[in-house]
Amino acid sequence: MLKKAAEPAPARRRRARPLSRQAGFPFSPKRRPSWIAALGAFCLLAGCADLPYRGTANPDEQRLFTEAYDNIIEYHIEAASADGLTMAGLDKLAALDPAISLERQRNELVVRYFGKPARQLTAPATEAPEKWGHLTAAALAAARELSPTIAAVPADQLDETVIDAALATLDRFSHYARPEIARERRAARDGFGGVGVSLDIRGSEVRIASVLPETPASAAGLLPGDRITALDGVATAQLSALELRRHLRGPAKTTVTLTILRAGTSTPLSFTLERTLIVPSTVTFEAKGDVAWLRLRGFNQQTAQRLSDLLAKAHRDMGSGLRGLVLDLRDNPGGLLSQAVEVASLFLNGGDVVSTIGRNPQAKQHYDVPPGHPTESLPMVVLINGGSASASEIVAAALQDDGRAVVIGTSSFGKGTVQTVIRTSNDGELTITWARLVTPRGYLLHHHGVIPTLCTAELADDAASVARVLRGDPSPVPPELAATRTDLDEAGWHKLRERCQAEHELRSIDTQVARRLLEDPALYRLVLGCFAPARVHGLAARAED
Repeated sequence: MLKKAAEPAPARRRRARPLSRQAGFPFSPKRRPSWIAALGAFCLLAGCADLPYRGTANPDEQRLFTEAYDNIIEYHIEAASADGLTMAGLDKLAALDPAISLERQRNELVVRYFGKPARQLTAPATEAPEKWGHLTAAALAAARELSPTIAAVPADQLDETVIDAALATLDRFSHYARPEIARERRAARDGFGGVGVSLDIRGSEVRIASVLPETPASAAGLLPGDRITALDGVATAQLSALELRRHLRGPAKTTVTLTILRAGTSTPLSFTLERTLIVPSTVTFEAKGDVAWLRLRGFNQQTAQRLSDLLAKAHRDMGSGLRGLVLDLRDNPGGLLSQAVEVASLFLNGGDVVSTIGRNPQAKQHYDVPPGHPTESLPMVVLINGGSASASEIVAAALQDDGRAVVIGTSSFGKGTVQTVIRTSNDGELTITWARLVTPRGYLLHHHGVIPTLCTAELADDAASVARVLRGDPSPVPPELAATRTDLDEAGWHKLRERCQAEHELRSIDTQVARRLLEDPALYRLVLGCFAPARVHGLAARAED
């Protein structure tokens, strides 16, 4: 439980006397001197700093900021305070309009406009997230009254700006997504109700760019290049891109009617399609000789199942000629932790996959391969690069630590943290970093990443470079760093990553080394156990054959 920060005692105020006696200028209220009128005008323009602000804050914003602060304080891996989050978020207003600034004065929050005190709000005397959430909403209301620039920013975008600024003080992976963006991200993770087409929109012309297999659109015979002229009788020329997407999507089992003009036909075609749950595919399969190449572009709700299905297809299509697997995780930014565990479990015969540690007790978790899980046993190579992060690092590290696969490429990104995603009351999403990842061998992935068994960094895409890699030149693990990675200090990790720096290109040398390795079972077995450089250098003779 967080400690409540002590608040300073409120400043004492002198009771003001009536203006006519205080200034020594008796006057009739029926006839006010010009300087009184000028003072009134100044108060209208700049606000009177000695009067508390009593404007109306948006109740929806009050609720949003309250739940944001409450969840950040409870779940974030670093301790946070409601007042610190509030001030960090509100400070971002100056980036939108430099004329706006905020100043904390003991138990008050002063909003300045062009440097002059314009609004005064009472700062809470406790750390209660609800009170600071209400203060944030009130400060935004005051800023909108003062600044036309801030008033012109849509409310959901301004909320996102403020919450993201607060989270940025804690780490760079936590963020808030306003409802429109959050719905798109949920669709990518969990799927959406749709018909299975992507659109090519050019001005008022809307065409089908692609049709996903095994979807209502493919079953109905829609084709890339078909021009959509109407949706449910509404001309597409009258709809924005967002409205087109919303019209095509909807709950599963509901219908949408598309009016199509197809090349070679003069009469419009009408298709009434029943929407279904569509989860974007993140896995592709290609047979290259006697090797199955499986590329993962992310980890959503169906990644492990899709990978399992494609592995089965590889065995069916390639039969006894299938000799090895390449799992390509290059430029894979990650995704769902649960899917990373399931993907790794497809290739592991029991044991650890990953552990998580964090400040919140619920963040301390241990993930094992499920008992009785079917396991793929073919020789295996994993490709990684500087774009491999998060869930892809979990898979690569688990397979490397277990000795199940040879990891080839360059050092991974090093994003070894877990984010919990919390849906907010306005249908947005809070993504909060709440745990760190620990590999089966016990080292932290964060900042360290996965160092490949065979490093291809800074090498050309040619046969000579392939031979250099296979003989361990340069070795990803120099002799002075051959100890267990859990024993390395930060200086040791820095040296290790310096020996194999992260690169983001999709290099053909990676695939060449993988193919060469899987073509030679004896060489593959030798490399598989190579964590120490002395064993890697023993490959020199075979690599030169």
